[in-house]
Amino acid sequence: MARPVGRIAAGAAGAALVAAAVVWALRPAPIAVETAIASRGALTATVVAEGRTRVKNLYVVAAPVDGDLERIAPQPGDSITPGAVVARLWPLAARPLDARTRAEAESSVAAARSAVSQAEAMARESASALTHARSQSATTRTLAEQGVTARNEAEHAEHQTQIQRDAVDAANAALVRARAELRRAEATAASDLVRGGRAATPVRAPVHGRILRVLHESAGPVVAGTPLLEIGDVDELEVTADLLTADAVQVTAGASAEIRNWGGPEPVRATVRRVDPAAFTKVSALGVEEQRVRTILDVVEPQPVGPGHDFRVTVAIAVWTGHNVLRVPSTALFRRGNEWAVFLVRDGRAHVTPVVTGRADDTDTVIERGLADGDAVAVQPSDLLVDGARVSEVKRGGV
Repeated sequence: MARPVGRIAAGAAGAALVAAAVVWALRPAPIAVETAIASRGALTATVVAEGRTRVKNLYVVAAPVDGDLERIAPQPGDSITPGAVVARLWPLAARPLDARTRAEAESSVAAARSAVSQAEAMARESASALTHARSQSATTRTLAEQGVTARNEAEHAEHQTQIQRDAVDAANAALVRARAELRRAEATAASDLVRGGRAATPVRAPVHGRILRVLHESAGPVVAGTPLLEIGDVDELEVTADLLTADAVQVTAGASAEIRNWGGPEPVRATVRRVDPAAFTKVSALGVEEQRVRTILDVVEPQPVGPGHDFRVTVAIAVWTGHNVLRVPSTALFRRGNEWAVFLVRDGRAHVTPVVTGRADDTDTVIERGLADGDAVAVQPSDLLVDGARVSEVKRGGV
């Protein structure tokens, strides 16, 4: 009886071993996850926004008078010295006349010329009458002195002379008026004016710098105040950024910042000069109205060669700095209900661990509670990862 019992026990043990081997072979393979180590160090929280470069002193040169603009020769990028002529404005040519208007204008010229001739004749007549009156007055005065004529006759002759003097003045004034009317009629009748007979008004550069834009290049009539060119010194740039109001309240004048993505390998250091006290509405690319605040920054190190006016850059403004704080990559965090959590990797398994977060920068986030220095967390956890899942670590390194 002992022999059959031993056989049964051996068979059961073999079956158990086979079943265990099958279960081991069919169990899920560990999920490969990239991990990073929570470590202590410094972290600076920043507000990041799109910015634009601009010259500190931008000059818009405008037409000083109405006129016919000559095609502007200077091109963007040309260097300009103060007082250099950048444009010329010629007096506007007379408007062409239609047949009826021209006939009326020519008739007005003919009438004005007749009026001039009449005024000239009246002036000559008045001058002759004055000469005769003076002669009569002199004769009467002599006769009165000799007692031949009464003295009141001499006074009457003097009065007549004065009347003729006034008549001469009136005739000369009428002649001046008639000649002015003739010039006006002739100007109206003129079909156009030749440029050679006109004087151009030069438009000069106010400062030293370079031409940034030519706003009105083609020749043609312009009115006073029309912008023609923009001039500025591209060696003196500042940066402007439109921050969301929620971010702007964290920024103060004098805060340190970096200018990134300007085209060079390294960021450029800058400081905040001013945060405007008033916001404005701006429509985002998605069509959402946002309240934004204009912020101006100054470069605090030698300006890099390359950027010019109105170049697009990225602005990162420091709003908080922490020392010896616990940090993990921001990509390790995920939402779990109303709280943040990470997958803590320990003993080959991933454990969902709630955490309390603090400030963050572009890559890392401060952990205030929930983790310890040296803990490994899964970076960019996939949807396959669940609490307690077996994992195999791919080290990312310390942060």
